[in-house]
Amino acid sequence: MPDFEMTIQVAQDRKVTAIEIAPLGQSPQRLILALDELDKLIGELGNARSAMVQGQSPPDFESEEVSISTVANTKWHLRAFPPAGALLAFDHPKFGPVGFTLPRDQIAQIVSFLTDRFILQPTQSTEKH
Repeated sequence: MPDFEMTIQVAQDRKVTAIEIAPLGQSPQRLILALDELDKLIGELGNARSAMVQGQSPPDFESEEVSISTVANTKWHLRAFPPAGALLAFDHPKFGPVGFTLPRDQIAQIVSFLTDRFILQPTQSTEKH
């Protein structure tokens, strides 16, 4: 695959984004996308990535070397998802609405962890009484 340069710019009114891709030494190709078109492109790129990593071992999330795209204070939704267990969906600023399903045994692990960490062993307040 040849080396290339890529720039991505969001319009001042935030209604479109411009993507320019240029193989080194060639004129750039420009693509203007509205938000729904950008979401579709992100989805298709996700499908391509999924196909590329198929059959590979998942990353070791306990390793400090794994980079995780995190979000905070986002809108989320949890619902029963029979027979799998539960669906947890949230709005990721980079990827839009995303979610995953959790089987019953993993739900039990999460509940146990949260109970132990935040209910049975509450964090100490930094306020002085």
